[in-house]
Amino acid sequence: MTACPKCGALVFIGDPMKDEENSVVDRNPKDKEQETAAQNEKINENIKKITVVLKKIKVLASPGTPWDLISDIGFADAFFLTTKEVLFQPVQFFQKMKSCAKPSFLPLYGIIAALAASLFQTFWALKFFQTSFPDFASFKAAVSSLGTETLPILGDEKALQAVFDMMNPEPSMLLFQILLSPFMSIVFTAFILHTGSTLLGSRTRLVHFYRMSSFIMATGLFNIIPLLGNFISFCWRAVLVYKGSKVLNDFSERQARIFVVFYIFMQILFIGLGMI
Repeated sequence: MTACPKCGALVFIGDPMKDEENSVVDRNPKDKEQETAAQNEKINENIKKITVVLKKIKVLASPGTPWDLISDIGFADAFFLTTKEVLFQPVQFFQKMKSCAKPSFLPLYGIIAALAASLFQTFWALKFFQTSFPDFASFKAAVSSLGTETLPILGDEKALQAVFDMMNPEPSMLLFQILLSPFMSIVFTAFILHTGSTLLGSRTRLVHFYRMSSFIMATGLFNIIPLLGNFISFCWRAVLVYKGSKVLNDFSERQARIFVVFYIFMQILFIGLGMI
């Protein structure tokens, strides 16, 4: 036997007098290593696929929401699946949320979603205002053109200056507002939901409404769309409140509609007061 000078494989040189044929006894060790590495890589890929399938089965079989399984399926999958189920499978999601054995009081998901909504909303509002009114003179002229007969406050220069300053905040104040907004949105929304359910005779615990309030903040992600995003977010959130109220409170159709009307009225009131 001899080694091939090109590939390094062991080759048997047969004796032609004995009618022996040449044959490869052992292949190049490098080829064997490459083949083994390829097999191991394929095995690893199959293991990853099986792991993904098992994760999905666990999410579907779990009595809790995908967010409650964050330690098992990871942050990215938990956030994506939670957003997907809240927006497109709300009845199924709220049933899971209600049946969760150990619910967290204020899910981090809501803070993240509400923070994203606050960032998008603030960005577009300031961009629109500052583009339209680069200085106080242009803002004052625009307001004056509307007339001040119906709203005398529009003729008060100090009031106009306060509005203009509010839409041109200091960086530190802007950061404070953006960070505080998610907590205020979740707390006030939970308060509205719990109050409405109590008035309609429900005894659902407050913790469920904090969780519901947190999860429906997923609609705030639509705020990435300028102007129209706020409208879509508000309407979609009202739909989620309607469907969630039927699951959490066992409301009838009539009760659910009254509950949504109460929610919308209180939301508009709090928004008008600048509290959310």
